[in-house]
Amino acid sequence: MSNVREVCTELLPDLDEDIFDYIVGALEEFQGDPDADAEETATMVSSFLESAGYVEDEEEAMVKAKQLIDQLSNSGGGGAAAAASKEPQKLSENVKKMTLSLGDVAALVEDEPKAKSTTNTLITEETNTTASKNKKRDNPKSKKPSEYQQAQQQALEVETELHAARIAAVQARTKMGAYKGALDAPSFTLPNPGGGQPLLEDAACRLVWGRRYGLIGRNGMGKSTLLRALAARRVGEVPVNVTVHYVSQEVNLTVDQKNKTPVQCVVDADLERSLLLKELEEINVKADAGELDAKGSQRHGDVLVRLEEIDANSADRRAKTLLDNLGFSQELQARPLSQLSGGWRVRTMLAAAIFAKPDLLLLDEPTNHLSILAVMWLARELATSETWKQRIVVIVSHDRHFLDEVCSDCLHISGAARRLTQSRGNYTLWAKRRADEQALFQKEQAKRQAEIDTLREYAGHGFKYGGSSSQINKMGMKAKQADKLELAQAEHAQELAALQEDIELPMKISAGGEVDGYVVQLLDVAFGYPNAPQLFDSCEFGITSKSRIVLLGENGNGKTTLVKLIMGELQPTKGEVKRNAHARFALVNQHHADQIDLTLTPLQFLQEKFPGDGSYEHLQKLRGHLSSCGVTSGSSIAAAGGTKTKDLQNTPASALSGGQRSRVALAAVSYARPHVIIMDEPTNNLDLESVAALADCVKQFEGAVICVSHDQFFVQSVANEAWVVNDGKVKQVESFEAYRNAQFKKLR
Repeated sequence: MSNVREVCTELLPDLDEDIFDYIVGALEEFQGDPDADAEETATMVSSFLESAGYVEDEEEAMVKAKQLIDQLSNSGGGGAAAAASKEPQKLSENVKKMTLSLGDVAALVEDEPKAKSTTNTLITEETNTTASKNKKRDNPKSKKPSEYQQAQQQALEVETELHAARIAAVQARTKMGAYKGALDAPSFTLPNPGGGQPLLEDAACRLVWGRRYGLIGRNGMGKSTLLRALAARRVGEVPVNVTVHYVSQEVNLTVDQKNKTPVQCVVDADLERSLLLKELEEINVKADAGELDAKGSQRHGDVLVRLEEIDANSADRRAKTLLDNLGFSQELQARPLSQLSGGWRVRTMLAAAIFAKPDLLLLDEPTNHLSILAVMWLARELATSETWKQRIVVIVSHDRHFLDEVCSDCLHISGAARRLTQSRGNYTLWAKRRADEQALFQKEQAKRQAEIDTLREYAGHGFKYGGSSSQINKMGMKAKQADKLELAQAEHAQELAALQEDIELPMKISAGGEVDGYVVQLLDVAFGYPNAPQLFDSCEFGITSKSRIVLLGENGNGKTTLVKLIMGELQPTKGEVKRNAHARFALVNQHHADQIDLTLTPLQFLQEKFPGDGSYEHLQKLRGHLSSCGVTSGSSIAAAGGTKTKDLQNTPASALSGGQRSRVALAAVSYARPHVIIMDEPTNNLDLESVAALADCVKQFEGAVICVSHDQFFVQSVANEAWVVNDGKVKQVESFEAYRNAQFKKLR
């Protein structure tokens, strides 16, 4: 048997050490297992080589992986095809214990040190390092897989087994029929994937057929984790004949999927159709060979009848219509997924999930990569289609307009109380109830505190009210009453924290002041990228300090390109863009919080970005600016309502929520006092409360605003002009409402 480490050292020189050790371990398992699947092992190895940046593309990664497999197989190792597995009835423990999503893997990949370059420069300049690395590889004691490797492997296993579970559910449904009862989770604990206290304790919920649930709560409280737990059937008792489809915020394509078009991927999602067609092919082979018995003939007829019932022949047409509604052009539909951006891949998986019509549909931020028209179509599909009136849908979304239109119920996760609360009604109704609860609770707290203060005042004044024994006894009694009330006040502290976690502090973006005339003018502007069709021409409009503009249109029409022209990052191919030389521009996009160094506190981040003169006065100015943006400095004194203000300014950014990091990034933008703020999908990584706070902040900004957003609530809150980029033109429409009404008429 060949030495795996020697083969890998020969074929994978200069590969990152952790990745190298993990691949060695995987290949040693392959070599020692006579039933190991060579193709599956090659796919796994190629995915690691590609993700590590060791190869240029997927094709090169697969070639390299197959070279490894071939060399090991030729030396007498294992690698026979795996035996066909028995039909699964339950998910394996790997899936039941699932804690990492593909998003978690992506986060870990970002933190993982990048693989060393494989260029000749590295070989000549770092000979000693390479020799040292190879020496370590020769050590038979292989290191344990890194956190990144474990997460990557776990994600691959989870995705494979979830797919197997869907197949098992379809097969069980064929034998047992469809399940129409409620899905009950009477009592469960939701572990924290990052360790520490559970996200939920003694939680319970009941999912009823025909209802659509909005899963809400602040970022980081466990919404996506709960969705993954539902997908993995770790929550409640999900019958084996219930089909479940989960669409996450990130997509990790298999090798097979990368080579398929969106239409093919969507059609493949109908597993019953795929299984029936495969069975029909096997039956036809037997029939052609004259080996089909009476039972086989009967089954042949049953398969044909069922294919007719599910309208199998129209699958391609139905898939194309679905992709049309989600904004796919014919050109995009014809591309393999490997040539599509992450956003279009997510759209493809969303289309596949809807096409599959699962009993339980789980969607994590489905609107993030959609245009407004696609969001409107999806909302109408989920809210009015007869299909979803007979199924269960659970959605996580920051788009309150979408939640209001789609959801019939709300599931709220409280991070402070680690509690899951279920209620009827859409998000707006839930928010109104929540506000009423907050007001009532604060009123009760204030009343109780006033009683405590009065009792303490009476009990603490010695003989002011008399020195008789009865008076002394009365003072003692008042003190005991105050003690009881304070105990009740303390018991309500957790409830107060749970209610206040949904309250968002106001933000402020400082403006540079009004600029006379136009800050930007586009005069007969046209633009097209080299060797590509022209995006638009004859574009002409002006932006003043009072402008509040939203750019609308399908993804790919040129909205972001238009933003870059306004910013001066691109030059028009025709015409002129005039920018006021005195105007300052600031860009806020969906990745604006990514600029923050996670090892720094917000105060340190601003000090590094704006060092000033290093004086105490400058430091206090930065502190005050952060506070005005809702990044608090903390206080040791309880504020109104009985809670202390957190010191966010001196908290490492790694410990801040997404919304808090967004505030820090906005504080950096605001400190430069821009005259124009350009916002490109700024709400994508925010929760509902943070979106509302951002909208209020932008409304109060005393400068020009240009935004690109699919969030209808945000657009309606901040914009008073609407320009549509479509069919090679940029045209103003009457209003966003007028545009929205026109889009409704286009829905099919």
